[in-house]
Amino acid sequence: MAVRVLAFFDTRYQSTADVRQLLGGVDPWRALREARPASRRHFGLNLPSTLGQYDLAHPDAVNQVVGMARQAGIDGFVVDCRWAGEAYVTGAEVLAPACGDGFGLAFQWRNGEDAFWKGPASRGDRVDRAARLVAALQVGVPVPAAGRTLVIIDRPKELADAAEAIEILQGAAHRAGLPGLYIVANRAEDKGRFLSSGFDALIDPGPADWHSCQPSNRSSGLAYLEVMAGLRDSVDCLDKFFPYILFAVARMLNREQRGKVLPRVFASYHDWALHPDGGATHLTVNGNQPFDAYVFGLFIENAMIFAHQGFPAAERFVFLESWNGWLTGSQVEPSLLDGDLIYNAMRNAIDRGRYVIRTRENDPEGGVDAAMKDRIALLLEAVQNLAASDKETVHRMS
Repeated sequence: MAVRVLAFFDTRYQSTADVRQLLGGVDPWRALREARPASRRHFGLNLPSTLGQYDLAHPDAVNQVVGMARQAGIDGFVVDCRWAGEAYVTGAEVLAPACGDGFGLAFQWRNGEDAFWKGPASRGDRVDRAARLVAALQVGVPVPAAGRTLVIIDRPKELADAAEAIEILQGAAHRAGLPGLYIVANRAEDKGRFLSSGFDALIDPGPADWHSCQPSNRSSGLAYLEVMAGLRDSVDCLDKFFPYILFAVARMLNREQRGKVLPRVFASYHDWALHPDGGATHLTVNGNQPFDAYVFGLFIENAMIFAHQGFPAAERFVFLESWNGWLTGSQVEPSLLDGDLIYNAMRNAIDRGRYVIRTRENDPEGGVDAAMKDRIALLLEAVQNLAASDKETVHRMS
């Protein structure tokens, strides 16, 4: 089975009642338009172009979004599942009619927002809550992972008892008539702990949750004094800025030593809109750009080749952060500032990755392992050619 690329997708861009209630009546497009950078070092947020500020409650809008994702080679969306007081809400009902024919849905359970699973509770209450969770996952056509519905647990360390929670969830899935759940921990560390608890695999965390190299703005006592004196922007101490290329290379090197960790790729990331009081994460190119099409393309290709080489046929996934994460600057949808640049870079990289896999499979002398080494070599060459890169960090990672 070919490597499948799944994109994280925010379903909150819709006027459907239950989703708006979950948002507290907030219009996400309005939140995007009104977001204002707190510093000159913050990249401005982008706005959609080709697809416009769509409302997913309208079928035509859904068809356009899913159609564009299909054209890029994406095999499905990963949508969030949140507790809304009486039931779990995904907002995926609007996507269901557009699913099928190789395009499906996977889910990310935002368990960190669900206090019920953090503390003690009776088994009966856990079973009841698990049944409600499983009910929310039966929307649209599922992305099959080893024949089961794929679910990412966002904060596995916050489960009061991870092994018990997984056992109860699997039981609820079977009682609902499902073949089971393919459960992934959003965690790249503690492999033995989580896999022994019943998780099927792990996934690289998002940029804000996994700092794989030192930030370029290392704080010092002098920096704090300069901020206090008004000589320096406070975000230099509060936020973290990382060279994008170092982040990408750190995700690709020595993956075989990490075990069963599915790769996550991203074109860019800056989440200052989610951190009005500081503490944001920013990925930068040469310190003043948010995107590098060449490195992004190699990032996707490497991830696809690794997934093909490292996992069983039914479990080969690459996760894209994200399709429409406008508030974190991670979107790959066509935009006003970048046009189709990011979208086309993604589409071309997915095509190249699948082509390399097909040709290497038919080459008894080469193999996918050789292809992966070739692509890592290209990434390392790109690192060395970037004058603004942190040479000490590059040396340590390689």
